[in-house]
Amino acid sequence: MQIDPSTVLFFGVLIKLLLSVLLLAFWMSDRRAIWFAWYSVGLAFGGTGALILLLRGFEPAFTAIGIAAACLVSAIACVWQGARVFEGRLPLWLPLMGAPALWLAACAVPGFLDSAAWRVVLSSTLIASMLALTAIEYWRGRSERLPSRWLTIVLFSVLALVIGSRLPLLTLAPFPIGALPIEQSWLAGLNLIVFALTITLAVLVVSMTKERLELQQRTRAQTDPLTGALNRRAFMIRGRRLVLRHQTSGDPLCLLFLDLDHFKSLNDRFGHSGGDQVLMKFVSVVHDFIRPGDFLFRLGGEEFCCLLPGTGAEEAQHVAERIRRQFASTPVDMNGAPVTVTVTVTVSIGIADSRRFGYEVETLLHQADRATYAAKRQGRNMVVVADADATVDEAARVAAE
Repeated sequence: MQIDPSTVLFFGVLIKLLLSVLLLAFWMSDRRAIWFAWYSVGLAFGGTGALILLLRGFEPAFTAIGIAAACLVSAIACVWQGARVFEGRLPLWLPLMGAPALWLAACAVPGFLDSAAWRVVLSSTLIASMLALTAIEYWRGRSERLPSRWLTIVLFSVLALVIGSRLPLLTLAPFPIGALPIEQSWLAGLNLIVFALTITLAVLVVSMTKERLELQQRTRAQTDPLTGALNRRAFMIRGRRLVLRHQTSGDPLCLLFLDLDHFKSLNDRFGHSGGDQVLMKFVSVVHDFIRPGDFLFRLGGEEFCCLLPGTGAEEAQHVAERIRRQFASTPVDMNGAPVTVTVTVTVSIGIADSRRFGYEVETLLHQADRATYAAKRQGRNMVVVADADATVDEAARVAAE
């Protein structure tokens, strides 16, 4: 069955323009999603370029090839900038305007439009480079775990390879893949591929946006709004998951229970705003001394806990001591006056090791809490490592009292 390339190109124009309007409507409904506007403009350029080719054909004329291909190059440049904006980076205006300008300048050179080989080389180099850069932009943001992200990276990587493969096929394949005389079946096949990938791209962009909103909602639900630390809800979800993973692998894990000393008296003296400043400073200090893979949770009030995966008691004690010393020597400005935290606020820290107490998150939290209580009984501003034998003796003594 023979596929008419003009029919495929016609439906491609309709789909691009329709998707352009749809993405523009998405941007109008949420002005923060600026990447929708970039992709909308890109699809509009792509649809315009395809429409010019549909009306004028592939004759080596400035309007037919020069303007149409410039629109296609502009479309890919807008898609690249849309990826940058999606990842929170500023658009690059010089390459955005420079790529189509370079193509138009080349078209003005005598003989360039008459040479299919030169047209294929320049257009493939420009488009494949920008497609690869788009894939790299999404790959750089891979720390934001969006399920559709990797499909998008694969899509742009494959597109870059397909367009780039035109260079080695220059003398082997007919136009539009190579530089040999045009064949309608090859042209129809390429248009079908572009048609399918355009729809897939629009779906992936919308899907990633939806996934990002869901991720942000989950993050807000598990984050303490004051300090930015994870909250108790996150501790019950992530803590159990992390401890279970370490139980399966047999790797060590330590839990730190951190309780600010005399926090109530500080609140009474400076008010809740002063206490909030101390809490934020404390979280900042802790984050300076834990690794990216460690987790800090605010359990409530002035009580925090920290999970240190792959860490034994000795190393955890070293981390806790560094936190304690740094926090005790960190001044905090409250109510316009400098207040030395060394004098007014310190922290007591208890440590529970999974090698001593097993891999139950409630048990680790309970034992670290007991160790913190022991630190407070011994004068506060201390680090105490929970000991199974000492815990039994302490429980018996408390019961006797």
